[in-house]
Amino acid sequence: MLLVFAQEITNRVQYTFDFIFKEILGVPFALTTDLQEFNTSQFPKINYSLLPLDCPLKMHPHPILFQHTINFHSLEAVNYKDEVYFFESSADSFFPFDPFAASFYLLSRYEEYLMRELDEHCRYPSHHSVLYRNHLLDKPIVNQWAKLIAQKISSQYPGFKYESPRFDFLSTIDIDNAWAYKNKGLFRTAGALAHSLLLGNAHQFMERLRVLYGEKQDPYDTYDFIRELYAERKDLLHLFLLLSKKSKYDRNVSPQNEQLRKLVKDLSADFQLGIHPSYRSTKRKRELKQEIRNLETITQQKVRASRQHFLRLELPTTYRRLIKAGIRDDYTMGYADQLGFRAGTSSAFWFYDLKKEEQTKLRIHPFQLMDVTLKNYLKLSPDEAWLVIGKLMQEIRKCGGTFICLWHNESLSDRGEWEGWRTVFEQMTEQAIKYKDESEKNYLHKT
Repeated sequence: MLLVFAQEITNRVQYTFDFIFKEILGVPFALTTDLQEFNTSQFPKINYSLLPLDCPLKMHPHPILFQHTINFHSLEAVNYKDEVYFFESSADSFFPFDPFAASFYLLSRYEEYLMRELDEHCRYPSHHSVLYRNHLLDKPIVNQWAKLIAQKISSQYPGFKYESPRFDFLSTIDIDNAWAYKNKGLFRTAGALAHSLLLGNAHQFMERLRVLYGEKQDPYDTYDFIRELYAERKDLLHLFLLLSKKSKYDRNVSPQNEQLRKLVKDLSADFQLGIHPSYRSTKRKRELKQEIRNLETITQQKVRASRQHFLRLELPTTYRRLIKAGIRDDYTMGYADQLGFRAGTSSAFWFYDLKKEEQTKLRIHPFQLMDVTLKNYLKLSPDEAWLVIGKLMQEIRKCGGTFICLWHNESLSDRGEWEGWRTVFEQMTEQAIKYKDESEKNYLHKT
């Protein structure tokens, strides 16, 4: 048991301490404003206030956790033991920075509410992030801080116990286009064939014809490979389906197509499916509900998980719409152009609505890497990508959390521009499962 004194227990304070102690460290704790209770308690204690109490662990609190508005804050770097931190504290605090305030700032995505300069797809630019600017994006910094806090408490209270870091793994695949050539309809297929001829792309023209005549497998039809790779670990793979009207950025087969419906139904028998809300649905409220309804009609199952197409995420609007539509788990939290930990953590967390000042029932599952990021944005080769992936996994092994990757069915084709990337996916899967099993074994041994 841990007791924390604060002069005021706001929603922000409760949310932050819940995440660090209950969710990451697995430590039961209580917040109190009662000085007598705090002073007489025999439990390990933290004084998170301005009062000079008799307690070996004092943290001078940053005001952000006691505010009820969204304001600009100084984010000047604080150096401590050759590492960079922010939200400076006092000289008599057990750290020169306030890890609770800094954690809330990252988890709530505070900085994204203040940003008006978005990219071409109306997304928050990674280069504006405090983590990117301080070269911390590749570390689950909130999990690291939680570990530092636990170690500091243990140094003052030797009987204090907390959970060791555990590595978990979840592979996710977005199906933006179920097939490259098949089931596109007469007019769309004819137009594509004509386009290939006009561009002089004889290879693509002939490949399309061979697929249509059943002489060759569709390049995006990687579903048998996926099933085989995860046959024994189906729980470690989630799929997200784009089932929308066609538009410039939404180009999957119509959700009314019988072959697509059959594919979705077959996949739902093996794996957990979520909706992949279309690009256009971010501006059309009714279309999100229709796309969810499309998936539920096909699978005859409630849809509770989601990831935004193109990772289009506007806070708090997008998450509020998902909650209203019945979504309980979202997997959009990550950058398209950078790898790493957008919210500073490798652990799932509850969405905190800053404008309503409340914790919601939407669970956020941050991912750390996407296939397109590795190949198109960072221009890495398959071998270079594997080294980077390995480093990300090692960071999570040290601090705990879930390694979540984002791939697409077409990137597993091992053809054309994606040649060699299937091997990376296989290596990643094998290594991540090994780490997960080792972590589970060690945890069971300790308990």
